[in-house]
Amino acid sequence: MTDTTAGPAVLELPRNHDALIVLDVDEVVLHFIAPFQDLLASFGARLHFDSFKMTGNVRSQSTGAALTGHELDRSTEQLFREQEARQTLVEGAQAAIERLGTRCDVVFLTAMPPHHYEPRRRLLDREGLAHRPMIATQRSKGALIAEMRQRWSGPIAFVDDLPSNLEGVRRSVPDVHLLHLMADQNFRPHLPPLPAGTFEATDWVEAENILRNLVAPQDA
Repeated sequence: MTDTTAGPAVLELPRNHDALIVLDVDEVVLHFIAPFQDLLASFGARLHFDSFKMTGNVRSQSTGAALTGHELDRSTEQLFREQEARQTLVEGAQAAIERLGTRCDVVFLTAMPPHHYEPRRRLLDREGLAHRPMIATQRSKGALIAEMRQRWSGPIAFVDDLPSNLEGVRRSVPDVHLLHLMADQNFRPHLPPLPAGTFEATDWVEAENILRNLVAPQDA
């Protein structure tokens, strides 16, 4: 573990296939928005979906005042501390990931403070994803996937719910296939433009079909 990253180093990741799928975790594999709403409600706040951001959209139910950035960070930190009790698997994710994992390697790449690595690892293990490696990092996802590109010679697909992360990976590794997947649909009307050529899925049924065609077209 470093100050910014926990989990296996890229050079230590098992490589059994030429193709690779890199998956964000929050809102892709695990629900984030719904449990975050439940947490906010427990201390009298509510998440509104007026724009594609948290800042300004989380407001006190009694006063209507927006939570400060510090209060939002503290709330997110609490959710991560309690994730094993609060976060659940996105519908269809585990079975789809297992099927895809017979054709390509799968790595979880989650943007979170590294001291939350162990509870997130336990949560994924409990949900049937124990043998898929995970990296928790505060580094650029693009930088880490650029390192992965040095090891995987076949197609690479990256799945995330945030357009900014997809764009960052596109800038760092232009030949990576991008897929936008967001379990909670409340923010979708305010979704910023996605990088050109990004695929979109609304659930894991669509995501699995897209990813299969991207990384293993001969098996489609």
